[in-house]
Amino acid sequence: MNIPNYITGPYAVGTETFSIVDHERTERLGPGEGPRKISVRMYYPASKDSVEGKEKAPIFTERTLQELQKTFHFRMPEGELPKADYYEGAERVEDQKFPLVIYNHGYGAYAEANTFLCCELASNGYIVATVGHAYEAVANEYEDGSFDLMDKNINKFMYGNFFGYLRLVVAQTKLLKAKGTPEEMFEKFDVFQKKYGSYMVERIEVWAQDTMCVVRELRTRYAQWIDFSKGIGATGHSLGGATAYYLCHNEEEISCGVNIDGSLFGNYEGMVMKKPFLQICCKENYPTMTRPLLGTEAFARCEVFEKMKHLGFCDVKFFIPVKMMVGKMDGIEMYKRLSACHFEVFDKYLK
Repeated sequence: MNIPNYITGPYAVGTETFSIVDHERTERLGPGEGPRKISVRMYYPASKDSVEGKEKAPIFTERTLQELQKTFHFRMPEGELPKADYYEGAERVEDQKFPLVIYNHGYGAYAEANTFLCCELASNGYIVATVGHAYEAVANEYEDGSFDLMDKNINKFMYGNFFGYLRLVVAQTKLLKAKGTPEEMFEKFDVFQKKYGSYMVERIEVWAQDTMCVVRELRTRYAQWIDFSKGIGATGHSLGGATAYYLCHNEEEISCGVNIDGSLFGNYEGMVMKKPFLQICCKENYPTMTRPLLGTEAFARCEVFEKMKHLGFCDVKFFIPVKMMVGKMDGIEMYKRLSACHFEVFDKYLK
């Protein structure tokens, strides 16, 4: 099955991958040795004439597909790699620069988890870099031929043991039923994260470092194609969306952001958001995402998607059409609305 080909912009979409080795940081996860590695997939505007008659590119390799099928319990026809509306190494649009958007995947997802959204952004004149986080994605593949898988010890880091997991589930269930003002719900979430969320707060900081490492690399590799004049946009799903919020607070180069259904772990006490930020969420997760509406001097808005589930904000919606997992909203309708939310922010503040 392929991701539906629905892009609205004047450009075709090219793609390529590369990887970075950050020798300034030692890897904590996996074997716990060696420098931190980061995988990157780029989506960029390409000339439509240059891709005429060419084959669309697979979204991921056979190796990554095997891991995804194990994780998400779906099956593709033997020998078929799903494709999206983009082309490997397509010719770039000449003599023109485009603003940069960074996308971070959710925890335990993968760099290409939102191919549909990234293609739509690129077709409308954005360069999009998706960041793959080592040992925290289903799979990451690197230029040297190496790869890593999700660290099996992460649940121990997060919960401690089975009883710790049960306590977290009970507390989370209670939190998601919370009602009240945004201030009241944030206070309840803050109590929850201080008791159960220290690991996630730590990982957001690491993911932000990964992201800025990618930005530094892009300033060299893509300098002639990226327009940095109005800063960089950040978006992402789940923990990747929470990372976008962290980046907007803490990195001067990040000028605006969008969070797709990410619980806003992080210590922001006394901090005031000075950059435009749009929060997207499904109704049931709203109690964990009211922070962007508080303590801000810039544009802030929350868009609640009815009849949606957390996983449904990604391409998984097309791989696993199980409504209890991805929600009842039609996939194309959801992506039209999700894309419109991103254009609301990025068209205004990056172009």
